[in-house]
Amino acid sequence: MTSPRARHTIEDGEALLRERVRFAELLDCYGGLLTAQQRSACERVLEEDCSLSEVAHEQGVTRQGVHDLVARSRKKLEETERALGFLARLEAARACVERWRDRLPERFCEELEEVW
Repeated sequence: MTSPRARHTIEDGEALLRERVRFAELLDCYGGLLTAQQRSACERVLEEDCSLSEVAHEQGVTRQGVHDLVARSRKKLEETERALGFLARLEAARACVERWRDRLPERFCEELEEVW
């Protein structure tokens, strides 16, 4: 049996993971709209799991500077998604294919997965 504290910690960890996945998806979808410095910092922190301090050292700025840069970048990505909704449409299309997967040709589903 899991204690309430352990359950809370697991839920927090799952929420953080969902947040990171969402950020990665936004970066994949809209990362081209960021400056080279913004994109580099986000990729290093998110995809390469570098610490803010490591990125700060590489970019010659403070840890707080990298934190602010990543936060502003994430905000810009979220605002872009709210305005355009490409990621939401992609998720809806994936859900639709999953609902109908057993009725769709297997090769069709495989090709869609390659595109996504």
